[in-house]
Amino acid sequence: MKKLLSISILVMLTASVFAQNPQIEFKVKDYDFGKIKEEDGAVSTTFEFTNTGVAPLVISGVTASCGCTTPEWTKEPVPAGGKGVIKATYNAKGRPGVFKKSITVRSNATDGTVVLTIAGEVIPKPKSDEEVYPVQMGGLRLKTKSTPLFDIYRGDSRTDKIEVKNTSDKDIKIGFAKEPKHIIFEVNPPVIKPGETGSIVITYNSKSINDYGSRADYAYVVVNGKEDISDAYKLSINANLREDFRKLTAEEKAAAPVADFQAKTVNIDLKAGEKKRAIIELKNSGKEDLIIRKIKKDSGIAKASATRTTIEAGKTAQLKIEVDAANAANLTSAKVTVITNDPKNPTATIVVNLKLIK
Repeated sequence: MKKLLSISILVMLTASVFAQNPQIEFKVKDYDFGKIKEEDGAVSTTFEFTNTGVAPLVISGVTASCGCTTPEWTKEPVPAGGKGVIKATYNAKGRPGVFKKSITVRSNATDGTVVLTIAGEVIPKPKSDEEVYPVQMGGLRLKTKSTPLFDIYRGDSRTDKIEVKNTSDKDIKIGFAKEPKHIIFEVNPPVIKPGETGSIVITYNSKSINDYGSRADYAYVVVNGKEDISDAYKLSINANLREDFRKLTAEEKAAAPVADFQAKTVNIDLKAGEKKRAIIELKNSGKEDLIIRKIKKDSGIAKASATRTTIEAGKTAQLKIEVDAANAANLTSAKVTVITNDPKNPTATIVVNLKLIK
């Protein structure tokens, strides 16, 4: 009996203490903005609260879950029965999509921490012609000036397109100048009316060119017959031409040539005005002739050549790499790419490490 009486007294004392404290009570703790437009920028809502206790209520701090949400709140003490507000502002600019953010309110109330939430969906701002078609060629705008066609097996064709828009007040007819013979350009529709869109269709025919590896070709857009051979009207068509080994049989692969490089890294020390040469041996460890299709350097630092381009089975050729200090002032390395008919490793990269010494 005494134990029950003690518990009752404790409960009454606790309730009495709580009754002396400030109490914070919100009308709502969650708010949904619904759909809002990105171009409208910041949107705000206000959470109203009441101090239902008997002592003054003080908001000690309000923090948001991200920098996109800015909180403001009643700074002065709120008396018993008084009201205050927490204002939450969400910046929708540059933040398309669904969002849900929290605002944490700390005070001297009995329940010292309260979490509020805001949510909604930001509808993306419509993009301008300048944003969608950033490249300008007179009254014609393009999405890009470059088409990355990536890997093309020799003998295959690849088609890509560049989307365009006529932003002028006159019809536009597109032509081309200095286009490579292995690339065909077509325009759809042939005449693009003011405000309308179209496309430049680019077909790359690898059968018409004898090359291997990465390659960039160029052509110039002619707008309504006005030819301008400048970078402003220049298109870049990039491709990586690969030899097609996909149809080799198991027997053909077993008999194929093998490019066996003595090393794939060369270290060269250079003095000012000095030229040096390094030699790497390339052995054909396969059974058929190894053919060097192409040797390509990535800069003007290194020159590379081979003593022969066809290497019989078991034979060796020398890969000569020459470096000129006059071209290496600000560079510490260079690369030489060797492309062969080795089906397992058709592309090999030789790294040339440079060190200028006094």
